[in-house]
Amino acid sequence: MSWEVRMKIKDILVPVDFSPNSLRALDFAISLIDPQGELYLLHVIDADFVARVSEEGLGDAEATTARLREQAERRLQEILDERTDAPVQMSTMVVVGKPFAEILRVAADLDFQMIVLGIRGRRQRDIEELLFGSTAEKVLRGARIPVICVPDVPLHWVESG
Repeated sequence: MSWEVRMKIKDILVPVDFSPNSLRALDFAISLIDPQGELYLLHVIDADFVARVSEEGLGDAEATTARLREQAERRLQEILDERTDAPVQMSTMVVVGKPFAEILRVAADLDFQMIVLGIRGRRQRDIEELLFGSTAEKVLRGARIPVICVPDVPLHWVESG
């Protein structure tokens, strides 16, 4: 029996934390999506980080959030500018909250068909991730749509003949 898989994924959410692997996940998503679809790059400003900055007296929470939002929007635009030849429309959004919760909320609210995100290798984990799980693990557990996790290693394609 021969099976041929044809994906018609039209709307993919790609969480971007600006790490090289989140950009690798974006490029992977570009290769998957239907040309009539749209990719949405989501950056989540971590509300806990903003609170810690404020608690430590390193900056006002509102001003810190505004500065981080401006930086994220600028970096997202740079990412789009680097991919002007991508055969799909891309949009960006920046939100504030717990990263995994915001990824799941945006995916549900905007009715995405898939989430594609980068993951880090085990050797790169910090103690908080070991105790509570990574953002990717929490997204995998909570998602109600397919999630593809792109590893932090070069991807190799196997073409069928």
